[in-house]
Amino acid sequence: MKGFPPLIKILLASSLVLTIGRGVTLPFITIYLTEHFHLLPKSVGVILGISLTIGIISSFYGGYLVDRFNKNPLILLAILLFSLSFFAIPAVSQPAGVILVLAILHTAYAVLNIAIKACFASWLPVNQRIKAFSINYTLINVGWAVGSSLGVMVAGYSPLLPFYLSGGLALLTVATLSFRLRNYPAPPATEADIPPAVLNFRQTVNVLRGDRRLIYFTLGSTLGAVVFGQFTGYLSQYLITVSNAEFAYQVIGVVMIVNACIVIALQYLLSRGMRQDNMLRWLMLGTLFFVLGLVGFMLAGQSIWLWVLAMAIFTLGEIIVIPVEYMFIDFIAPPHLKGSYYGVQSLSNLGGAINPVMCGFLLSYAPPPVMFLVLIAAALFSLLFFFLGHRLAEQQKPIAIISGAP
Repeated sequence: MKGFPPLIKILLASSLVLTIGRGVTLPFITIYLTEHFHLLPKSVGVILGISLTIGIISSFYGGYLVDRFNKNPLILLAILLFSLSFFAIPAVSQPAGVILVLAILHTAYAVLNIAIKACFASWLPVNQRIKAFSINYTLINVGWAVGSSLGVMVAGYSPLLPFYLSGGLALLTVATLSFRLRNYPAPPATEADIPPAVLNFRQTVNVLRGDRRLIYFTLGSTLGAVVFGQFTGYLSQYLITVSNAEFAYQVIGVVMIVNACIVIALQYLLSRGMRQDNMLRWLMLGTLFFVLGLVGFMLAGQSIWLWVLAMAIFTLGEIIVIPVEYMFIDFIAPPHLKGSYYGVQSLSNLGGAINPVMCGFLLSYAPPPVMFLVLIAAALFSLLFFFLGHRLAEQQKPIAIISGAP
């Protein structure tokens, strides 16, 4: 984090702590819901799916809020709601209430994530933004690894303790940030940051839907999320179908470690060569790694080593594509609409929500390898949409905002 302003360092540290908090609880929420409410797996899936979908869709409006209001209090409010959600879950007595609380939790975190991206865009020069995003992504992976291990430990004392620990970490972050942000106020706005007119939500939506580059990039990101957003889920589904539970647990345990280690070790190093003038070439390389990794999964069979090799290749695609997708949006978004553009891009997370349903359907009604062929097609179409958006972006400057637009 050398060379970053204090505000960015504070946000990166906060992101790490909050991810540890998520890792303590969220990987085990399925177990809690099953045991506490005595629900069937399909009912748990409905609860998690609905709450996540609400959070993703709500983040679209959250992006508008990031542009409309001061980012500092918005960040603090998002983290406070995030914290209170963890404390509220053990107090909820009905599954419907869990849906509401988890939806608030997911929405708060999505708004926070958008606000952090917008802060990178506002407080850092272009050449440092991708580095900050890559460091943040690396810290998120570190946080998940630490948090999930910590969650296993504390859950042994009490099934409710992980929720209180997650909420406490978030409260600690709010207290720390509220003090530090007061001492380090946001940098003053430049002329480029001052909008020609203050747009209401309807006008902002009209601007967003009129930007074909953003539509292409969001479609590309959505298809990319289908490929890598829930990869452990569809690999588990595939392994259970072609093998047995024992082998599936063994493979998933190993490939998750491989994925985390490669992301932590190489994410920042690779990002140092990424620039706005070469991001399409990087995206092509990342897509190639995805395709090769998916082919490797399809051919791995019963060999643990082939699964490890395929995951290593697949992960190279992940650590290239995710920051490059951020660069594409940063490239086209007007300075005063960064949050709204990131909010639209966050809708691409619906691709990760679609993945388990799509892959379950394919595994039920087609030969198992067909699933990987469909995922390869999704990766290639993702690249196509990014190519179309990039070609438009090269032909025109960031979209102009006209005062009084309908």
